[in-house]
Amino acid sequence: MLLSIETSCDETALCLSKIDYSANSYKKTLENINEEVIASQIKLHKIYGGVVPELAAREHTKNLPLLFEQLVKDKSKLKAIAVTTGPGLKGCLLIGLSFAKAVAQSLKIPLIPVNHLEGHFFSGFLQTKEEQPEYPILTLLVSGGHTMLFVAKSPQDFELIAKTRDDAAGEAFDKGATLLGLPYPGGPSLSKRAELGQLGKFEFPVSMQKDDSSFSFSGLKTALSRKVEKTDKQDYNDLAASYQEAIVKSLLIKCIAAIKKNKPKSFLLTGGVAANQRLRDVLKEKIEEHGVKFVVTPRKWCTDNAAMISVVAQYKIGLEPQRYESFKYLDNSANSIGVDVENSITVKPRWPIFNSAFNLALD
Repeated sequence: MLLSIETSCDETALCLSKIDYSANSYKKTLENINEEVIASQIKLHKIYGGVVPELAAREHTKNLPLLFEQLVKDKSKLKAIAVTTGPGLKGCLLIGLSFAKAVAQSLKIPLIPVNHLEGHFFSGFLQTKEEQPEYPILTLLVSGGHTMLFVAKSPQDFELIAKTRDDAAGEAFDKGATLLGLPYPGGPSLSKRAELGQLGKFEFPVSMQKDDSSFSFSGLKTALSRKVEKTDKQDYNDLAASYQEAIVKSLLIKCIAAIKKNKPKSFLLTGGVAANQRLRDVLKEKIEEHGVKFVVTPRKWCTDNAAMISVVAQYKIGLEPQRYESFKYLDNSANSIGVDVENSITVKPRWPIFNSAFNLALD
């Protein structure tokens, strides 16, 4: 069995899955997942209106041992452990990595460090074969901390097309919700209000329309703050609907331009904001008009989770199955705790996936 751990922000998540040593085994991770557990911190951070890094790290310290005991009934069956080592909140990442190292050392099993963003990309394969994307894959990764558009030519070859110059789309949703006085978490709250509103009553700017390599949402937030000052609360639903539509339009413009230029076989929508129904509906309609297969990560795995970490780890195992099957703890050097992983490995709060994909251990 493979144990995967995700603690990059405020979700403590663990996943137990069966290891498959065959080629392209990552595409079969869904059927090999045994069980998942997750501890949410929404109630803890709600009173602050956002995630407090120090509190999040303390919660991970409390939750990890409890979830581990709940999930892992027979430790002798664990043959590898995967853990998110970046990007994310440094304190939260360190808690997850420290726990994973302790498990690896105590059970003498290999440790597999995983890039959180690669996890979001590979979460698109947590569905049936017919629903999975086909390479080359144009991917829109939208979350609270990241907004990027890239082409995956293979599982190891990512080419950046566009990224945000300032705030991420998820952050624009959250801060927009704050301006409208909506409860935390802001993104889902704003989307619910938008469903009740009427489109077109308010106009918002869509920045960087002529720049296919950049997103920008800071001006949009400023425009909302000014409209809030002049708008009655009874019109907030309409305001939310128009604000959400501006975010969706900004994302759509770049996606269509990238499709025309790169001609991918599939389009993948992933990340926390991929749970937004309006974004799903608009992108699906417009992208399929261009003859491209539209794929979206299942909603339960859009936000941070450990299942997506297990897909990346399974891919790495499938690349070198013999090395993982025959791995002997501390066999190659006094510092070896995994395949090409040294005990000195630490976290990377900032860790891009471009030009260094899968140089996960020592990059």
